[in-house]
Amino acid sequence: MKRRTKQTLLAITIALGITAGLISLWQSKQVDKIITLMDFDGNGVLQTEEVQPLIRLRFSEFDIDGSGGMDRDEIAAYLRLTIFSAIARKWHANGLPEYPPAGDVDLDALQAALDEMVDVLELPGAVMLVGKNGVERIRITSGELDANTVVPVASASKWVSSAVLMRLIEQGALTLETPLNSYIPELAGHWASTTLRQLLSHSSGTREGHAIENPPSMPYREQFERLTQKPVNNVPGVEFTYGGISMQIAGYLAEQVSNKPWSQLFDELVARPSGMKQSAYGHPFWHKSGTVINSPNIAGGLYTSAQDYFNFLTALSPEVTGPRLLTENSIGQMESDQTSTLAQNFRTPIVPNDWFYGLGLWCESPHAERCTHVNSAGAFGTFPWIDRASGTYGVMVTLGPMREILPFALNLRRLAIELER
Repeated sequence: MKRRTKQTLLAITIALGITAGLISLWQSKQVDKIITLMDFDGNGVLQTEEVQPLIRLRFSEFDIDGSGGMDRDEIAAYLRLTIFSAIARKWHANGLPEYPPAGDVDLDALQAALDEMVDVLELPGAVMLVGKNGVERIRITSGELDANTVVPVASASKWVSSAVLMRLIEQGALTLETPLNSYIPELAGHWASTTLRQLLSHSSGTREGHAIENPPSMPYREQFERLTQKPVNNVPGVEFTYGGISMQIAGYLAEQVSNKPWSQLFDELVARPSGMKQSAYGHPFWHKSGTVINSPNIAGGLYTSAQDYFNFLTALSPEVTGPRLLTENSIGQMESDQTSTLAQNFRTPIVPNDWFYGLGLWCESPHAERCTHVNSAGAFGTFPWIDRASGTYGVMVTLGPMREILPFALNLRRLAIELER
C-alpha cells in the first residue's frame, strides 16, 4: 500500500475516532441534562410521570428492561434513535412541494396537507380548527387525535396566560407600567422596578430558563423566591430573552393582587367566559394524577384541547356572539411589537428572524408596530394563530417537535387563509 494511501486511511480513522468521541461526550452531557431537568424525585431514573410528553409517547419502547423507569443507557438509546429519526424525516421531507399548487386550494387539499404532515413526521395524529369572524369554518383531523383530545401545549400557554393577566388589568388590579414592588413591597433590587409589560414581553433582564426545574407541588411562594434570587442578565427593558421565568413571576403577582390561586383566576377570567371546559394548568413535564398543583407553570403548563383553544381564539374575535373576552385596547397591547428595538439575547431557534414579541405571543413581520399575524407556537406541536388582515384564526394541535412541525404548520395556515378568502 502506498505511503500516501496509508496516511489518508490513518487520517480518516483518527477523524472518525475523534468524531465518535465527541458524539459520545455530547450524548453523555445530554443524558445528564435530561436527568437534571426531569428527575424530580432524584433517584437517577426517569419515571413515566417525570418525562416530557414526546418521550412519554415512546416510554414503553425504551424501557427495555420493563422496570417502569428509564436509566442512563435507556435515555441514551432514546437520544440516538431521536437523532437518526429526525435525520430520516428531514430527508423524507426534503424537496416536498408546498401542497397544493397555487390556485388549487380546497378542503380536500387542506386535508391532504394535514395527512402529509402526520405521515412525513410520524406523528400520532393532528387536528386543525379554523374560524372566521367568530364562526367555525373548517374542522379536519388525521390519525388518532380529535378536537377533544387534551394535550400539553407548552408555550402556547403564554397567550392564554397573558389573557388572564390582561383581564386583571381591565379590572384595575394591575397595570402594565407599575413597578412590581408597588404590589409586592418586599421586592428589592432588580425586580423592584421591573414592570408587568417587561415580564410579559420577556424583556425583564432575566437569564435564559423556563422555570420548570421544580415540581408543581412546590409552594408558589417558595418558587417565586427562588426565581427572584437567580442572577439576572441585564437591567429591565434592554434585551429580549425568551423563556418562562418572567411569566412565572407574573403569575405569582396575579395571585398576590387577587388573593386567588392561578387555577381560580384562569377559570373565572378566561376558561368559563370563553368556553374552555377541558383545560387546566400543571407542569409541562411532570404529569401525575392526583398531584397538588401549587405552582402551575404559567408559560408552558397548560393542558387543553384543540376545541378549547379554538374557543379561546373565538372569544378574541370582534364578531363573537356575546361579550368579547378582552377589550380592543387590551388586544391591541398584546398584538403590538414590544421587542424589535431591543437586543436579542435569546430567541428560540425555530422562529424566523422577522418574528418579534408582543405580550404573550409572537408578532410576525410587524408593520407600524401592530402585528397582522400573531401566534403562540408550542414546543410539543401546538400552533394557534390569528390573521387580523382577513379575520381568520385557527389552531393546529399535534404531538411532535415544533422545530420539524413549524414549516408544515405555516403552510397549513396559508392554505386555510386562502381557502377562506
